[in-house]
Amino acid sequence: MHNILKRQAKKHLGFSIDAIPKEWEHFLAAVSTTYDDCDMDRRLIEHSLELSTKELNETNRNLKEQIRRAEERTHDLERFNKAAVDRELKMIELKKRIKELEGKA
Repeated sequence: MHNILKRQAKKHLGFSIDAIPKEWEHFLAAVSTTYDDCDMDRRLIEHSLELSTKELNETNRNLKEQIRRAEERTHDLERFNKAAVDRELKMIELKKRIKELEGKA
């Protein structure tokens, strides 16, 4: 018999499970089986939850790494863009200066 059922029988029915009246045996066996099935279901659910948690944690770590790499690439592209824009602005300034100098000559 399931341990919880033993305690409940003693507490609420007033007898030990060892001294089951014959008319209660089938019923208590069915209840005990139900408790056992519920325990098994709970263990399966806990195991599934543990596996799902591990998978989600691994996925979360992977996503954080992808975000870190994307941020790093974005930073590199921003630096390149700034350098390219600064270079282009300098070229425009130099062209204007060349035109000024050509106009004075």
